[in-house]
Amino acid sequence: MSAFRPGGRAERGVALISAMIVVALATVIAATLFFDSAMAARRSASSFSMEQAIQLAQGAEALASYVLEQDDASQDTAREEWTNPYGPVEVAPEVALEALLTDEQAKFNLNTLLYKDGSINEPAMTVFLKLLQLLEMESRWADLLVDWMDPDTNTQNSGGEDSLYASQVPAHRTGNAMLASVSELQQLPGMNRELYLRLSPHVTALPPEANKVNVCMADGLVLDALTAVSTKHAKDTEFSRMTPEALATARARGCFPTTLADSDAEVKKLTSEGTQYFRLRTWVRIGTAQFALYSLMYREADVVRPISRTFGTE
Repeated sequence: MSAFRPGGRAERGVALISAMIVVALATVIAATLFFDSAMAARRSASSFSMEQAIQLAQGAEALASYVLEQDDASQDTAREEWTNPYGPVEVAPEVALEALLTDEQAKFNLNTLLYKDGSINEPAMTVFLKLLQLLEMESRWADLLVDWMDPDTNTQNSGGEDSLYASQVPAHRTGNAMLASVSELQQLPGMNRELYLRLSPHVTALPPEANKVNVCMADGLVLDALTAVSTKHAKDTEFSRMTPEALATARARGCFPTTLADSDAEVKKLTSEGTQYFRLRTWVRIGTAQFALYSLMYREADVVRPISRTFGTE
């Protein structure tokens, strides 16, 4: 007959609880280690994919440079090889590359609105105001943009300096510098998404020296805006009335319009038939992930090189 031990059941209960606690702690530690290992593996895979995407995008830049170097720089039209999209091409299993070159000087350069000393470039301002009118946008956007870029604290008629932006959320100051990106337009008070998308396809932010628009590639709205400085050309819209299909058909034969730059000296100062700045958009798909790289390509003589890169946004 076994001897009765007081507290025996309690001891067994404590042992059972202790064992359960140990098992729970071991489970938590194992889950944490597994999660950390999985996250480390995921970060490594993402880092590798990003590095692979960058290398492929740089390969696209090299290919674009080669194509542009072989091109006749005296005239850039819609008929040339560089205008054709590249890809999508499967460069490896589950890895695809796609690229597109566009003429960045087919747009109006917003950085030409001011001279180096901060004073307004009146011919450029005339073109921009006409473009705003054609887009059915208020002229005050020109004043706001000038105040955003110029270095002084003098307010344009419908513009605004630091005091205006101090009341914004979050509060900030004006840029007081040339635009680094067209996306800076969204800093202007009241510039909503709809207005930005209306204006942004027709404008660019290049160095101020890029003060000529390539008439062979510009859209109808930009072409009509350029005629605003002309004393000879009809003031009524002409090219913006053409459908995109009609404009493309006219350009299938070469540069169109070739006579715009000859209308008078003022228009000729703002136009050309060649381009130095191109935008390369590169998309890389690796598995289910997609990466986008936007490169600004600069052509000088027979040398083409990227001068800026951005990821995800232009």
